[in-house]
Amino acid sequence: MKKSNLVISFFIFAVFLYVLYKFNVFTQLALMLKTVDYSLASLAFLVYLVVYFLRALRLKLYIDEVSIWNMFSVIGVHTFFNNIMPFRSGETSFPIILKKLFNIEMTKSSVVLLGARIFDLFSLSFLFLSSLFFVSFSDRKLIFFPIIAVLIMGVLLFLSYKILHFFKEKIPFFEKILLVSTMFVKIDKLVMMFLFSILIWSLKFTAFMLILKAAHLDIGFFKTIFVSTFAELTTVLPIHSFGGFGTFEAGMVGGFSLIGINPGKALPYAVYFHSLVLFISGVMAICGWLWLSIKRKPK
Repeated sequence: MKKSNLVISFFIFAVFLYVLYKFNVFTQLALMLKTVDYSLASLAFLVYLVVYFLRALRLKLYIDEVSIWNMFSVIGVHTFFNNIMPFRSGETSFPIILKKLFNIEMTKSSVVLLGARIFDLFSLSFLFLSSLFFVSFSDRKLIFFPIIAVLIMGVLLFLSYKILHFFKEKIPFFEKILLVSTMFVKIDKLVMMFLFSILIWSLKFTAFMLILKAAHLDIGFFKTIFVSTFAELTTVLPIHSFGGFGTFEAGMVGGFSLIGINPGKALPYAVYFHSLVLFISGVMAICGWLWLSIKRKPK
């Protein structure tokens, strides 16, 4: 990370801590943790395990040289890096780990990961649009959101086509990636990728709903999608603080505000939610790293 980016990250984190202190969030968090339903939180963790397992199965559709448990462990480490690094730069950890530990060509693993992310985008867009229509039915003031979302998606698809065409002609390596990607175009596997992606995001949002419900905030499945998608979008920002603290909460509080929850009430829930998601991610990363370390030990 550049020095200037590091300074900005420190600044964002410092401002975030000040806001938490100013609005007495630490005290509210302490009280919240005393009343958390840990059985629901544990159930959310189990659902997350299933999500990681499905991610491993999805990637193994094209990378069958790696065993399911090794892939599961790689995803644990990879996801943690994605959660703490800005602008999705943690994505680079996936091809690097596979190359270093399993000698998988980085072009191949990058193409497979890119394909998974494209299906993630379509799945997230589908679920978010569904949540937009659901939320707009209960609050007519939000009816313009689905319309704007559809227009934005149309513009993004058009821009994506133009960008792909530009890079294909200007950058030889990009053309090589596109050429390799055509080798993976098999209808049956693409259908499986799509089904896995829809299931992965549905279960991920179910885990999110359980995390909020454990803290006695039951807003339902579609409103959970609506709120948490705003937080998820902050992970692509080029600059944020360590672990995304501050920007993630801002996105989530914005989502809460749109469904009528006061920002002062929403902020402690956002901090609790983000902290628990990062904690689960950290646990999965440690377990994955330990598994990979043991499996790769020279005999």
